[in-house]
This record gives sequence, C-alpha cells and structure tokens, in this order.
Amino acid sequence: MKDKKKRKKKKFSKFMTFILVISLTLLIGILVYLNVIPSLWLILISFLLIFLTWGISGLNFHKMRIVRLVGYALSLVLIAISLCGEYYLFNTVGFLFSLNKDNYDLKTYNVLVLNNSAFKSINDLDGKLIGVNEVNIDTNLKDNLEKKIEPLYKDFEDTDSLVNNLISEEVSGIILEDSELSLVKENNEEEYNNLKNIYQIAIKDDIENIEEAININKEPFNVYISGIDTFGKINQTSRSDVNILVTINPKTEKVLITWIPRDYYVNINNNVQKDKLTHAGLYGIDTSIYAIEKLLDTKINYYLRVNFTSVIKAVDVLGGVTVYNDETFISEDNFKYPKGEITLDGERALSFVRERHHVTGGDLGRGKNQIKVLEAFINKARSKEIIIKYNELLKTLEGSFMTNATKSEMLGFVKKEIQSPRDWQIESNILTGTDSYEYTYSYKSTKLYVMLPDEDIVNDAINKIDNVLNKD
Repeated sequence: MKDKKKRKKKKFSKFMTFILVISLTLLIGILVYLNVIPSLWLILISFLLIFLTWGISGLNFHKMRIVRLVGYALSLVLIAISLCGEYYLFNTVGFLFSLNKDNYDLKTYNVLVLNNSAFKSINDLDGKLIGVNEVNIDTNLKDNLEKKIEPLYKDFEDTDSLVNNLISEEVSGIILEDSELSLVKENNEEEYNNLKNIYQIAIKDDIENIEEAININKEPFNVYISGIDTFGKINQTSRSDVNILVTINPKTEKVLITWIPRDYYVNINNNVQKDKLTHAGLYGIDTSIYAIEKLLDTKINYYLRVNFTSVIKAVDVLGGVTVYNDETFISEDNFKYPKGEITLDGERALSFVRERHHVTGGDLGRGKNQIKVLEAFINKARSKEIIIKYNELLKTLEGSFMTNATKSEMLGFVKKEIQSPRDWQIESNILTGTDSYEYTYSYKSTKLYVMLPDEDIVNDAINKIDNVLNKD
C-alpha cells in the first residue's frame, strides 16, 4: 500500500516537473526565435529560469510532504507565468506573420452603362464598344472579361472623357475603377446618377518594392503615412486624404513629421500633367510615394497605409488620446469639441482629424489636428500602459494597416528600444500654398480646386528633412 502511494507521489512529481520544464523551454525557445530581447538579458533570463526549474524540481521530489507541496505550488506559479508569457509571445509571432501578406493594391473595376439603356448584364455587351483608359486598366481585367464576351475597346485619356462619351452614346459601356467612380460622384453627381453598374471584379495589383536595405537602428529613414478615405479592407485602392512624411534619425533621436495638404498640386509618375496629391492614391501607393519623393527631393524607405477603421480601433484600444484643441467647433458628425485639453475615443478622434469645414484654415487646420492626434498616439503607445493592452492592440492592428517594413526590421527596432530607450524629440511641419483651380491628370476636362505649393515653404521643408537625415 505504501509503495503504491509512493509511486503515485513520484508520478505526480514527475508530471509537475515535466510540465514545468516543457513550459519554460517553450518560453525560452520563443524568446530566442523572436530575438527581441538583448542577448545578455536573454542569457540571464534563461539561466534564471533553468536555475528555478532545477530548484523547484528538487522540491517536487523531496521526502517531506510540506516541501513537496511548496514545490508544486511554485511549479504552478511558474507554469502560469510562462503560459502567460507564451500567450503574449504567440500573439506577437502571429501578428508578425500577418505582416506583408496583403501587400498589394486591391482595385475594384466596374463595367458601367447608362441607366436608361437596355443592357442588364455583362453578356449584353458582347461585341459592343467599351470605353477604357488604357493607362489605368489592368490586363488581368481584360483577360477576365474576354472569357465572358468579345468586347471592342476604345481608349480615352481620362475619367471625364469616358463618362461624356458614354452619355453621348459613342460607346455602349465604360470601365471605371472604384476610386475613379468616386471622382465622378464628387465632381458631377448628375452624371454619376445616370450610370448603371452591370459587372464588377476585384483585381490584385502588386506594389513596387521601394525599400533599400538599411539598418533602421543606425541609419536615418523616411516613412510615408497614407490615410485612405475608406472603411474596411486596408489594401483597397482609394484617394489618399492624409499624407504625412515621418523622418526618423535613430542616432540623434529626432523625429520630423511633415504634413502635406491632400490638394497639393504635384507631379505624379512622369506625367507632364499635374494632379492633386490625394488623386495619386487612385493609382496605387507607389504613385503617391513617387509624387512626394519628387516634391520633397528625398527618398522614402517605408510606407504605412491606414484607413478610417484603423484609426477608430487603435485609439479605442489605447483608451483614447488626449490633445489640446485650439478652438471650439462642432464637426460634420455633430460632435462638439471645446477649446482646451480634450480626450478623444476612436470615433471622436476620427471625426476630429477629418473635420475641415468648421476649423480655422480649412484643410490646413485639419492637418494641424491630424498631427496632434498622431503625436498623442505615438506618446500613448510608448507609455507603460501599453503592456496591459499589448495583446488587444496586436489583434486590433492585424489587418488594419499595410506596410513594407519586415518583421525582422521592426523587431530589431523594438529590441533597441528595450535595450536602451531613446528620448525621441518630435517636431512637426505643415506645408501650405495658394488656392487655385487647375486641370488635373485624372479629370482633364474640368478645372478642380487645388493648392499650389508655396515654393519657399517647400524648400524650407526640404532643408528640415535634410537636417534630420544628415545630422550625426
């Protein structure tokens, strides 16, 4: 009988020790894999865990019952701690593996006919003349259409020409991407209401790789933040309503945030015709990047695309952000913002950064508020409170932003921050210009409101960016 009890006790001790060893080994393995903790710290933590495991294992097999119970209790505590750590780390690994998987622009194309036409489906356009803009059309779309019908194509140079030729019945149908269709609605709602959508297809478009290999813990770099005017899928092609260049120098611990007006009149690609910066987003994030590089005479290393959904989720997870509001106003969403220090939840933060009609300076006033929220978000994300909300934030951010930064680069940056936290100095700069009406590349037949860049302001911004990039 006594032998049987001894065997049971020994078996339980082995079981507890086995679970302890496995859980701590797994924890150390994940830490080594992530390589986010400085090497010396990792060695010390590993030795500490091994020492604790060895010591507690000895207690688990002690002859005295009370000592064994202490060993079991300590085993359970250590197992619980390791499982908690593994939960955090597994979420981190899952988040990192989710990065870059959706690095493509998703373009949704629409086949449109007149509302009063007899065409009801794509099959009705078999053998008919369809208007397209060859520059913006995707070859995969044509392949898809030609599996269903045998269309004839006629090329037009811009969105407005396509719509006008459909209305005059020069063509039976036209093809517009979602963002081009939104241009029609924005600039001529009557024409928009005269259109009927009879076929729609989403096409993936790979983004050009802009990255040059650099060590972001030692070398300065630029990050382009693009805020698109949509909810839902982050890789959906859309106008870029928020355009911010963040210049970071890890040596001097300087951060410069340069805000660029959405309506800035800039070159896109190598076109002679200029366009609003926001319209560059219609042709993909690489087009926006080209426009900003050309405007500010600098190289963009990384991009980060966020949409309205991203803003709401991220701010809510952090428990809101606090900013100083320069003036009292009521937003288009009917939220009241008093002058002074205010705390914003996700929905109110979004309304705050979108508002331009009821703030002084219009779009420039909106730009100031966008920078305030961005700075507040950065500071909140760097606070100790983030540890408590770490997992929730990771789950929220997954699928809510798009970037070309790799997991190893981001982990390396975090590792450096853990090893020696830097006292980042954040400065902001807002570009301005002159109101005007000009023809644009995307809508050639009608003059649209644009902002002509102030040459002196732009040159000053170029100098500020160069100073951050080139100072040791």
